[in-house]
Amino acid sequence: METEADKLAFCLLIQFCITLVSASGPAMEEPMLRPGEQITAYAQSLNVGAQAIPCVCDWNSDGRKDLIIGYRYDDKVALFVNQGTDANPAFGTFENLQAAGADIVHPGAGCGAPAPWVCDYDADIKKDLLVGTGTEGYVYFYRNTNTDDNPVLVAGVRLTMGGSTLSVGARATPYVHDWDEDGLNDLLCGDVNGNVHLFRNVGTAGSPSYASDALIQANGVPAGFGLRSAIRVLDWDGDGLKDLLGSASDNASWCKNVGTNAAPDLNAPARLQAPEEGIGLTNIDTGYRMRLEVVDWNDDNVTDLIIGTHDGYVVFYEGYDFAITAVEIQNESETAIQWNSALYLTYNVWCGETPANLSPVAAGLTSGGKTTSWSETPAGNTRFYRVQLAE
Repeated sequence: METEADKLAFCLLIQFCITLVSASGPAMEEPMLRPGEQITAYAQSLNVGAQAIPCVCDWNSDGRKDLIIGYRYDDKVALFVNQGTDANPAFGTFENLQAAGADIVHPGAGCGAPAPWVCDYDADIKKDLLVGTGTEGYVYFYRNTNTDDNPVLVAGVRLTMGGSTLSVGARATPYVHDWDEDGLNDLLCGDVNGNVHLFRNVGTAGSPSYASDALIQANGVPAGFGLRSAIRVLDWDGDGLKDLLGSASDNASWCKNVGTNAAPDLNAPARLQAPEEGIGLTNIDTGYRMRLEVVDWNDDNVTDLIIGTHDGYVVFYEGYDFAITAVEIQNESETAIQWNSALYLTYNVWCGETPANLSPVAAGLTSGGKTTSWSETPAGNTRFYRVQLAE
């Protein structure tokens, strides 16, 4: 006669014997993305007018992420202070960031909105602001002369290279990162042609200096993302190596690093995908002039994707780990499994008594939303399960 202890051991055996792989789309370690949804302010879709270029940071150091957006046609930089929580940001009206007592303005044309990036640029333990200009391709440094929780910016100064004004031609989107792991932050910058410029810091942490401009390579050629690139650097696939993410005219993509952190060797850009209603998993495309930000938006320890759109909206793509999350013995004859999922996708389930001997047992299962469940009557005492995206 089967005891409760026997049932528990059976359940644990199933849990520890589970494997899950994706039949198509991203690799296991790469976050999968749920359908895009527009970020809201005052219970309606947040919209700054046109050409939204987002940057996420805790501007007032209150422990909650805020949203900074460069936009047209006022050509200013908006600050949306988070009135919710770090895990559930909420926004009301915005104010424009100021320097020297006046709104920061960088006149542009077409899609040439100011591109903000917040960082401690001069290593004084206070956040500063960099702004890339759309028309000239300059990068301005706005130094914070007050405190980290109440920034006060002085008038911006153009960054220089070798004694001349630094420029990437047009549509500068700056980003600061220690690319070569030498302890000094470097300047990376997207441009109008979709390249990624690397300005290595040959100065100091407190006084960055640049002597040369090199284009970051991917698969042996410049890492072009398409027209008007914006970029970020992080370990996208969880292998311990930083990767390069970028967005441009019609795509968001990533370049996998197969080198080292100190000497990245990048694969060619691969499209980021998310589900769409009636389509399933497809390349992310919110329309031309996409500008990305990458951050854990909902504080769940999984990286999310933010896209600023050409028509002034900001779209949130929630990242999630495609994994089985629960196995239950519902009664003596039925086992239920549950996995992280996304709307507009369908799934196939395989199972068997060994990982090498799996057979299909369910096909075309409709997503249940953020989680999907399925149950069966096991044929044996040991079951291995695999969930795949349906073709």
